Amino acid sequence: MIQFNSVRTIDTNIDPEIHNSKEAQQLKQSCQQFEAILWSKLFKDMRKSALSISGSEKDRPWQQMEELSQEMATDDLVERSGGAGLWKVLYNSLATKLAADKEAKELHEANEKELNS
Repeated sequence: MIQFNSVRTIDTNIDPEIHNSKEAQQLKQSCQQFEAILWSKLFKDMRKSALSISGSEKDRPWQQMEELSQEMATDDLVERSGGAGLWKVLYNSLATKLAADKEAKELHEANEKELNS
């Protein structure tokens, strides 16, 4: 099995507390699901293309089961081995936005507190 350790899971320029937040955990899960859906679609299209070329796309009673097993396999691929790392790139990019939003909120609250004092 290929391991994709070259892509960092966590952007070190972001406050570590951000990565432990509920929003960041949901973001991570969403990014992983996105990559799994992308891989699943890619593999389904490749299978469909190969079957149309070979002429064996007719009379496939287990087609739905094949597609379901493909979706499950891609979910497992991304969850266990990290996939190709696309989810990590997406996560790091969007986690930066989470950090900026948190910083802006804290700054706004500090300004409000100062104005009310």
